[in-house]
Amino acid sequence: MGDDIGSELAGFCVAATTQRFPADVIGKVKLCLVDFLSAAVTPSVEARITLQALGEPAGDALILGTAARAAAPTAAYLNSVPAAATGRTDTHVESSSHPGMVVFPALLALAGQAEASGGRLLSAAVVGYEVMCRLGSAVITPEVAATFRPTGVIGPVAAAAACAHLLALGEAATRAALGMAANAACGFNEWARAGTQEHVLHSAMAARTGVESALLAAAGLTASGGAVEGAAGLLAAFGARSRAHRLTEGLGTRFAIRDIVHKPAPACIYVQGPCRLAEEIVRRHHPDPARIESVLVGLADQAARYPGCDNGGPIIDVVAAQLSVQFSVASVLVAGGILDRNWRNPADPETNRLAARSRLVADPELSARFPARNGARVQVLLDDGRVLAAEQDTFPSMTAGEIVRRFHLAADPVYGRAGGEAILACVDGLDRAPSATGLLHTLQPR
Repeated sequence: MGDDIGSELAGFCVAATTQRFPADVIGKVKLCLVDFLSAAVTPSVEARITLQALGEPAGDALILGTAARAAAPTAAYLNSVPAAATGRTDTHVESSSHPGMVVFPALLALAGQAEASGGRLLSAAVVGYEVMCRLGSAVITPEVAATFRPTGVIGPVAAAAACAHLLALGEAATRAALGMAANAACGFNEWARAGTQEHVLHSAMAARTGVESALLAAAGLTASGGAVEGAAGLLAAFGARSRAHRLTEGLGTRFAIRDIVHKPAPACIYVQGPCRLAEEIVRRHHPDPARIESVLVGLADQAARYPGCDNGGPIIDVVAAQLSVQFSVASVLVAGGILDRNWRNPADPETNRLAARSRLVADPELSARFPARNGARVQVLLDDGRVLAAEQDTFPSMTAGEIVRRFHLAADPVYGRAGGEAILACVDGLDRAPSATGLLHTLQPR
């Protein structure tokens, strides 16, 4: 069984082309790229610290939003950090993972060296997303996510698959790349309990590992073909070999990238639905935050149990604020909407007062529908006894228009409005571009 699954997975990585993908899949991967870029060019404290600590890099690969360049593995690492730091990169809900901040930093770092077409860059991204989502479906459970960071565990293999495709490696070399990357699975979720910053390194290490694994495989280094699905491989380490079939079921016909959602709030995926509902309550009822007695939030058990989500405070740092359902909902009720600034002042006394009066509960009905439906319920109790309630069957992802507007907000200060439009035009035409270097050129700040 293991050999068949490994061969089928590697075969998909080798044979994938944009011509074999439905039009909506191509449109989706382009949208994911735009969403990633809007996060990757956003300045962050974590990115500045990383650049300073690692010293002046040297090489040919572009570091997004800057004039600096680095060797491909380092560029992949450095381009992932700012995207991860925003807290708003795309998400595969079932596995609680973030493919965009792993797959695209790796591919953009390697694209110039690979001399690939724009279409091959897109097909490589689809490969990376499919492998990451499917591997996450097999490996990540609420019990695993209680300790291990999903993005760090499954990201290295996904990045390696994407890079192996970009470099046009054969099946044997692709399996070697996947095998090497599987050995780099890492990342713990203690950061979510402590409210610290190491989470931005999980995706960065995964992206770098993907580039390195593909380059090493291209150079002839070998690795176990069963390092992912074998008796002593990645799936086995997490007790997931019985779910190995999820890696290849419907592979090439049922695309997991369609399940990717885009977050309006710069925060954990599991606060998104409650924040939307809090915003709806504000829009419909305009409650005075000072008159709110308590807030009750219902989520699926898997969401309520994710590290850091059930935290009524007091909140003292940004990372904890981005994870806390109570703080996030309170911030929307206090600010009157989902605004990036809600999470920039975690010590806000009014938000913390309301967060302390909020309670998160696991809703059995919502739990039964998860992950196919990622619903939520919010009830706001006022001091006059009125209850303001809102619920949704599943979290509504951002629209394409909303993603493009957010891209301009992030990219225009770096590239100018004309530069931002040029980047979007390049992304839109990537599947027809003979070379991906045109996109790389537009991503250089003027």
